[in-house]
Amino acid sequence: MKSFNCQCCGRPVYFENDRCLSCGSQLGYLPDEHNLIALQVQVDGLFYPAASNQRSASYRRCQNAATWNACNWLVPADSPNNYCRSCSLNEIVPDLTVAANVPLWIKLEQGKRRLLYSLLRLGLPVVSKKINPKKGLAFRFLKDIGASFRESQRVLTGHSKGIITINLAEADDAERERRRLDLNEVYRTVLGHFRHESGHHYWQQLVANSAHLTEFRALFGSEQADYDAAISRHYSQGPRQGWEAEYISGYASAHPLEDWAESWAHFITIVDSLETATKAGVVITSNLSQQLFSPLDSYWASTFDELLEQWLPLTYAMNSINRSSGYSDLYPFVLSSPAINKLRFVLKVVRHARFQTLTPNQRQ
Repeated sequence: MKSFNCQCCGRPVYFENDRCLSCGSQLGYLPDEHNLIALQVQVDGLFYPAASNQRSASYRRCQNAATWNACNWLVPADSPNNYCRSCSLNEIVPDLTVAANVPLWIKLEQGKRRLLYSLLRLGLPVVSKKINPKKGLAFRFLKDIGASFRESQRVLTGHSKGIITINLAEADDAERERRRLDLNEVYRTVLGHFRHESGHHYWQQLVANSAHLTEFRALFGSEQADYDAAISRHYSQGPRQGWEAEYISGYASAHPLEDWAESWAHFITIVDSLETATKAGVVITSNLSQQLFSPLDSYWASTFDELLEQWLPLTYAMNSINRSSGYSDLYPFVLSSPAINKLRFVLKVVRHARFQTLTPNQRQ
């Protein structure tokens, strides 16, 4: 993710901030510009950019900011929508009259906005189901009625026909960590869930019924394999023996579609983390030659190999820092050759999808 600074005082601010903690300026995010801006409130009640060269534009706060202080994305003043581009994708949210649900829901919203940042930076289509019921995207954040958190619960985190459902319990750190340990997973985060489930959505949009399908099947296997039986077998028997030689994670070995979704999520993690490191001024060098790498716009990389060249030394540094602090590895993955080939394919699909959205002049 990009680095952001308050335009009023120049101090660093986070993507989630709605106010600069240094000078108190109000902040708002513009998704189409990938920019967090300082705001001034005028007598008309609208927000204007504090930067003098942008003051012709005016905005409103998203309804979820006004009601729940749960969003910092802006809505153009002339828009008929009360909700921002992110919140307008919501189809169902938890019962917010239950006080305990509110902070968990806000954490899910933060994860969703980080996902959308990545999808928009990649140039992928992000369309609401309200606009395109067949190919659009929607989110449901639901709370299970059971007291315990189980993989067989009634509210299943997953994807179906463009609808991404996330169990509210995933936003509870203790519950999510308990589940991670029960399933012997090395990684389980709110943002990881969003990235993974978005992979299923974009498989339907970008791979199924496309020219990519033959190559997909050669790399991942046939998506027509019995999905329910494969997932049931995974949870009863665990991941395939020796999965490390071919898959990005144990869960990826359950079924070709899960292999794709895990690879998709991992690809987004790589490009976003590399951008964060680059924009924060982290200097990445080769572990062997100590050669300094040139800054890279990871979201617009031409090949996966140029990403990998910088990603591996960065993860070594991150893991070394964590170990020096007494923590386990921040990046607990080993990329096998087959897994890397799958990540190369993900980039190929993304680049092809982005190319289709460019104008003829932009393609040159």
